[in-house]
Amino acid sequence: MPKTHSSDAPQAYQSVVLTKEPAKIHRVTLSTALPGTAPLKVVVAVAITIVLAMGLVPTDAIGIGIALTGVAVLAAVFAASPERPTVTELITAAGIVALLLVSGWRSAGWLAAVCTAIAILATGTLVVGAQSIREMAAAVVAPIVALIPTAAWLGRGIADGARDRPVKNLGAMIQVAVVTVVLLVVFGALFAGADATFESLLSTVLPDVGDTEVGPSVVIGLVIGGATAIGIYLRYARPRLADRSPRTSAEPWMWAVPTGTVLVLYIVFLITQARAMFGGDDYVQETAGLTYADYARTGFWQLFAVTALTILVVSIAWQRADRSTSAGRVLMRTILGGLCIAALAVVASALHRMNLYMDTFGATRLRVGVMATELWLGAVLVALVIAGAGLGTRQLPRALGFLTIVAALSFAAYNPDEQIAQANVDRFERTGKVDLTYLANLSPDATEALLGLPVDLHECVLRGIGRDLADEHGPTAFNVGRHEAREALVRREPGSVAAPVSCAPR
Repeated sequence: MPKTHSSDAPQAYQSVVLTKEPAKIHRVTLSTALPGTAPLKVVVAVAITIVLAMGLVPTDAIGIGIALTGVAVLAAVFAASPERPTVTELITAAGIVALLLVSGWRSAGWLAAVCTAIAILATGTLVVGAQSIREMAAAVVAPIVALIPTAAWLGRGIADGARDRPVKNLGAMIQVAVVTVVLLVVFGALFAGADATFESLLSTVLPDVGDTEVGPSVVIGLVIGGATAIGIYLRYARPRLADRSPRTSAEPWMWAVPTGTVLVLYIVFLITQARAMFGGDDYVQETAGLTYADYARTGFWQLFAVTALTILVVSIAWQRADRSTSAGRVLMRTILGGLCIAALAVVASALHRMNLYMDTFGATRLRVGVMATELWLGAVLVALVIAGAGLGTRQLPRALGFLTIVAALSFAAYNPDEQIAQANVDRFERTGKVDLTYLANLSPDATEALLGLPVDLHECVLRGIGRDLADEHGPTAFNVGRHEAREALVRREPGSVAAPVSCAPR
């Protein structure tokens, strides 16, 4: 059998995987533009990303380096992709970078983790080019499925690149690399000796080999480099889910009866809610035997679940409903639109309940977080109503994606840790009750609000934050929240922090 030259490898690979028509692997269609081996520019882009990630991602605290790494990854994916990014993709990339910038804006690690997770999911939909809810859901698992194919694809590219090029070219590449490293060392040492700030930057970006931080940096670099390679592979492959067989519309009564029944139940519930809201504490105690705050607490989670389930029910009914006739469209808009509007009223009721509960028992991250999620669900319901009014759902998945990014950024702008601290300070001024132990575990974002407590109390809750701010971090770990907290502590009135203060709840 004749030996196949490496230059023919992409065609040979496609003949196995793609055949004359795009191959369908588990109902997934791959693009014919996918080469059998990774091009050289892909290998170079991945290598550069690994090096940048090793130097940019902070290992001791969240900071601006996370966003800079995200920019490097997106730039590498776009630069090594076969097609130029569209305007929509560039807007999505800007939203992803904005989400990653939260790590350099707010010091609350949990908030940065939420925004980073959403950014990762958005990046998955970006590289896959998801156009529908099904494809967005598939984009979540696509990187996992593509892990082994990407490794093989990249490995073939590295092997072919080394085998196809003459030794003299390889030697020239090595010479250039050596000269570059020598020049970096010489000039870097001179600049470091001339300026202490630059020396600090170099010590962060290029840590000492004996430094214990090198290990995590290498692991982080390799992980991010692997993620970059997967992203580029998916940009080439452009996986598409096979079209589902046409689904026949159900008879109107088959979806209208169950959804209409739920709508009637909604109406009865909302009438009851109106009586409770206008009747106040006396009415609730008389009918339910509970205080208004306890009444609010008992129902919030159920209403939260009702909102989420309503979105699911409306989505399924929308797919099943017959929209080919005028009567069918009117029926669908009446029942499903009514469900969405009723669900919006439930969202308002749930938010009202949680506000009452927090006024009585205090604000926490969990309570504020679920309120934000409930608001996001309400925004999704509004989007469904708008789409249903015009019967246009083609752009709905993309709109929901942008809506989610905007919601996360709005939550970061809200500064939840500061708002939680302020709500508890206000509650202390009203009732004299405060959980100092909980407040002491908030991030430096809460510093300004916590200074509103009496001196003996804020000295207690700020002791842990002060220790955190005293730690030195490199330039890539710069964080606006920590910087502003330091300035707030410098401006505060002098007070003794030496005497131990109990942080027990009051």
